[in-house]
Amino acid sequence: MSVRDENVNAATGESRSCSNSAAKAHDWSAANSVWFVKSLVVVMAMRAESTPLVDALGATPIALDTAMPIEGFQATIRDCLVTIVVNGRHPRHGVDLIGTDAATITTAYAIENFRPDFVLCAGTAGGRRSSGSQIGEIVVAHERFVYHDRRIPLPGFQELGVGSFPSADLSGFALGHGFTLGVISTGNSFGETTDDLKMLDESGAVAIDMESAAVASVCELQGVPCGGIRIIANFIDDPEESPREFERELDNAVARLSAVLLQVVDELLALDK
Repeated sequence: MSVRDENVNAATGESRSCSNSAAKAHDWSAANSVWFVKSLVVVMAMRAESTPLVDALGATPIALDTAMPIEGFQATIRDCLVTIVVNGRHPRHGVDLIGTDAATITTAYAIENFRPDFVLCAGTAGGRRSSGSQIGEIVVAHERFVYHDRRIPLPGFQELGVGSFPSADLSGFALGHGFTLGVISTGNSFGETTDDLKMLDESGAVAIDMESAAVASVCELQGVPCGGIRIIANFIDDPEESPREFERELDNAVARLSAVLLQVVDELLALDK
């Protein structure tokens, strides 16, 4: 399922108290699920994606007890701890550690060390022009995260490959702001094969990234609710143009994404307890 609407400008919500039972917030779940969020972890892959949010929250760097190049930042927002973790950069290649390997390690470390009540995976994503995607479109994960490049034709293992990891229901937030609801699909290549595209068709995914399903997989194993927010920064329809398009759109995309993430953080921390 996906719900698309015109992109709308992100505006910061009014100040709310984390523990104020009279706080006004969107109905986040049709099933009336409510999370008591005193500790929120935001998982991001690239420095470029995370820096605007870190700056907007006034988050400060924290020392992490790990040999992995994970970067961490924290801010206390109305007595609620917000931790932003970024995969970091490869010490030999000197580039951001994008992809599922790093996302899995970062998420596992963050959950074990910060014990969050909620994990939010955020960043840029690709869309499909042929399916109606728009550059700058905000996609909020709905129902599940899946993989589109893990094919294991063995009994039971095919389902494991796809994953179908549950997404926390953020439909109230998405619909309240006119954002798109849909499945987010993950793969480890910047460019999809014919088989990948077939799996994307089967899942109906509206955003294609390189980390979300890995983050959601760890969250499911650890029993932590996981939500996802992505902004479309390129179209996957043209494999040759897609990387160039991503580089052109990155700065605008992460600026808009940061504004949206400020909204979602504000509203998560304002949910009635």
